[in-house]
Amino acid sequence: MTTTALFRAPRLARAWVFALLLVALGSARAEADDAALLAEVRGLVREARLDGARVGVSIRDLKTGEILAAVNDRERFIPASNMKLLTTGAALSVLGPDFQFRTEVLVRGESLVLRGSGDPTLGDPEYLDEITPRRNVEELLAALADAVATGGVAGVREVVVDDRIFDRQWVHPDWPADQLDRHYCTGVAGLNFHRNIIDFFASPNPAGEGAPSFQTQPVAPWIASDVRVSAKTVRSGKNTFWVRRDEQVDRFTLMGDVRFATEAPERRALHDAPSFAGRLLADRLRQAGVRVGSGDVQRVARLAAEGEDLSGGRVLAAVTTPVRDVTLLCNRDSVNLYAEALLKRMGREISGERGSWASGAAVLRMVLGERLGPDAAGEVTVSDGSGMSRANQVSPRVMTAWLESIYEDERVGPAFVESLATPGSGTLERRFREVRVQNHVAAKSGLLNGVRTLSGYVTEPATGRTLAFSVLVNDLPLSGEAPQRALRLHERIVAAADRWLSAETAPARAAVGE
Repeated sequence: MTTTALFRAPRLARAWVFALLLVALGSARAEADDAALLAEVRGLVREARLDGARVGVSIRDLKTGEILAAVNDRERFIPASNMKLLTTGAALSVLGPDFQFRTEVLVRGESLVLRGSGDPTLGDPEYLDEITPRRNVEELLAALADAVATGGVAGVREVVVDDRIFDRQWVHPDWPADQLDRHYCTGVAGLNFHRNIIDFFASPNPAGEGAPSFQTQPVAPWIASDVRVSAKTVRSGKNTFWVRRDEQVDRFTLMGDVRFATEAPERRALHDAPSFAGRLLADRLRQAGVRVGSGDVQRVARLAAEGEDLSGGRVLAAVTTPVRDVTLLCNRDSVNLYAEALLKRMGREISGERGSWASGAAVLRMVLGERLGPDAAGEVTVSDGSGMSRANQVSPRVMTAWLESIYEDERVGPAFVESLATPGSGTLERRFREVRVQNHVAAKSGLLNGVRTLSGYVTEPATGRTLAFSVLVNDLPLSGEAPQRALRLHERIVAAADRWLSAETAPARAAVGE
């Protein structure tokens, strides 16, 4: 027995050593693969010829938490619309994935109150086209007016818009002053409607010359009657129709040449979207047979006064929107209004005060600190929620750490990942055409002058193995080919991560007989 025991012990020891050797070989192979990926990424950055632009890269393995490739990954970059990844992840964390915005129409004495919740989807034509049943903005307005009429309300003295869930700093101070009438730069209010924009459509004068005709969507007679027409009908040449809005008032001027009817709208941001929504409702109430005060709709619709008590009342209609729908359009289609509404709503939820950029930014920094720690939160500057502000700053390493934290959160992760665009959809509709990937890519792009960014996930479907990546490029020249090269660099780095992931998961796929 002693001999047998002495004989068996060395065999067990040799097996143990052999197992360690296998582990060591596997570890060495993995380290070699990681080094090869890092070398490839560095080579791609060198070859991109970005004319002196700064590039930051982080690729993180979510299975191990390891950084597989890093280039300037602790430097701070302007994220552009990649900021929406921070905003939507924090909003889902704070509000919860089952949260719903709720807009109410209620009667209170002689007043009809339109009470906002900060919902950015209300009356948004793109959103209305995606929900079931589909509706357009006129059908939505008619439904609200009909609910009042059938609710036994024969008449009211006024329509009051209670937008006080948010502050009335509708425009962020860091946004470009010369672009505040653009559709992507619209203000953010406690009561939003039709993305806070108005659409203009022009048609040539039938006589072949003179002032063209025009329509608006939504139909707004009080605005249409005050439009200045400097545009003209032409018999040849191109359509150059465009619209200018006055700086601090919703007054518009039609400009340019109109040769044929415009199919796509000329979109302009409204200065005072809550008042516009109240006037729309007053107008449609009258069409539904409900008396609304006396005089034009501009006189009978107003914003709630500071400190005015509008509590109570009888609810006649309500419109609810799941936060998942908001995060989807925010990230997939990169709608700036949606991100800013989420940021302000976070501020409202935690502070109990009117939502603002300051309170929303404080909450976002709080969530960053809770998830990633104070050092990581210190690498982020939060100015707005959408990324339009150039004061936002984030490092690639923090971005992939954030993506890892949200991905692994069973409560919010699924809704967050589902909100991202994939190649061929949303803001990635025209991306990854020349560079092919084998695995599933879900990501958010970002674009400002001199800035091109892309962050998201690469997932091997059979195993679920996932990498988080962030490629942030700043200080690009405003002309030349460098901005386009930056987009190609994004895709080539993602393709390199994709190849690494396919090679790494090949044994596991083979084991399940893929």
